[in-house]
Amino acid sequence: MGSLEKGIDIEKALRIKSYLPTRKHTPEELSRFQDLLLQHPKDRNYLTHKEYAKDFAPNKKELDDFKALAEEKGWSTSVNKKAREIQISIAKAQDSEEDSLLGIKAIGNRGDINLEANRIHESNLKQGFVKSNLETRGGQRNPIPMANENHGHSVFEIAEVYNFPNADGEGQTVGIIELGGKFKKSDFNAFFDKYGLEVPKIQVSGKPSKTPQNENLEVTADVQVLGGLVPKAKLVIYYGTSILDGMKKALADTRNDLSVISISWAGSELGYSQIELRELNNVFYEASLRGITVVAASGDYGALNNKMYPNVNVPVNFPFVLGCGGTRMEVLNDAIVAETIWNESQGNMQIGTGGGFSKRVSLASYQQNAVERYLATNPEFIKYDTQRGRAVPDVAANAADASGYAIFFNGEWTKIGGTSLATPLWAALIVRMNQIFGYKLGFINELLYQLEGTDVFHPITAGNNNLYTGGIPWNPCTGLGSPDGTKLLAAIAAYDK
Repeated sequence: MGSLEKGIDIEKALRIKSYLPTRKHTPEELSRFQDLLLQHPKDRNYLTHKEYAKDFAPNKKELDDFKALAEEKGWSTSVNKKAREIQISIAKAQDSEEDSLLGIKAIGNRGDINLEANRIHESNLKQGFVKSNLETRGGQRNPIPMANENHGHSVFEIAEVYNFPNADGEGQTVGIIELGGKFKKSDFNAFFDKYGLEVPKIQVSGKPSKTPQNENLEVTADVQVLGGLVPKAKLVIYYGTSILDGMKKALADTRNDLSVISISWAGSELGYSQIELRELNNVFYEASLRGITVVAASGDYGALNNKMYPNVNVPVNFPFVLGCGGTRMEVLNDAIVAETIWNESQGNMQIGTGGGFSKRVSLASYQQNAVERYLATNPEFIKYDTQRGRAVPDVAANAADASGYAIFFNGEWTKIGGTSLATPLWAALIVRMNQIFGYKLGFINELLYQLEGTDVFHPITAGNNNLYTGGIPWNPCTGLGSPDGTKLLAAIAAYDK
């Protein structure tokens, strides 16, 4: 803990959480990490938790610089080396308001913090990063009541039409990142009893954050989708104050051997500081090196994502995250007869799959050819990819409210859609494949793009997300398409032979 100068009231201090960069790696170390991820998943020797903590410890010089600055300014600092996290508490000295302003600017140079000096005592600025990034579920809409479960698609029907391979998730552990929302055991009892299943093992780490609220339905849906499709897997809910905080908690868990993490929360990448983006990329990179597949939702508000211009969300803008977009499917006689880009109206709100090109994160090398083909065919969209950014999403699945999922919530059946439902669906598919293979698929994006244009995906060509249009083999609405699970399983098994 750093020192506190006389005259500073710590109870009124502005608390800023920041993250330290990792130690510098030698070219040999970087090559080792890269080679690990380039191997077929069955051949990867993933890092253990202990190995990662050693290889990716905080940069000592940066830590010493932070401590020296805090000592000079009389601030309090608290350091968590395992999480590379440093919390700084700043308050105005009684005799020197200018000194406080200079100190805030100094931190700004390190952490891309934007703060007006005369507002540091406002209560809404006291906790967390100073830059505001509102993370919400993929979509926040009212559920559609149903007389019974047959008025919506069960998760089992959706898995069947996507030809999921048979498996129950035994021996697998799935992490679910949540920020707000709770669940009722009675809803789970009714849902799983309806389908003749036992309620899965559910472990809860932490408590829901006070904001945002009203996410009970979505948390319930996460568990029912995953628990229904991989009923013998262990589910661990990690509550955090942000996506980054939730991921930190999941990766710090040494008791559970996670193979998949599902994230149905999102926030526009334009609301994040550079230091947050850097550390988010670090945690997803860590997950990949440890053999954990991270699946996340692209969002439910189309290409504009509730703004006046195109933008994409965190965390699907990162190359080590499998971004999941949404489709609308029509099923007849247990088969998909049509599948289009999800785009529909509910009340006075236009909803549909998120997607597009990042302005903050560079294009992933594994998707370069796919993106170039799309833009060559659709040159009118080149102007929206001025930064040559990460392209979103990678894959897709049913997400429309019109073809929504049947979920039991608050004592009744209801129908909901969203990429926040397509995400745990894809997570369940990967869990099943992990179980069948007997090894962790981990970072799977590069392998999926090598299978682009094959029959492991249902290409989605019809429709748009209020800007971008469909196309093959990839498009910025539904990515490579929705899955044929059994064919994907066979293709992965055969790819390295």
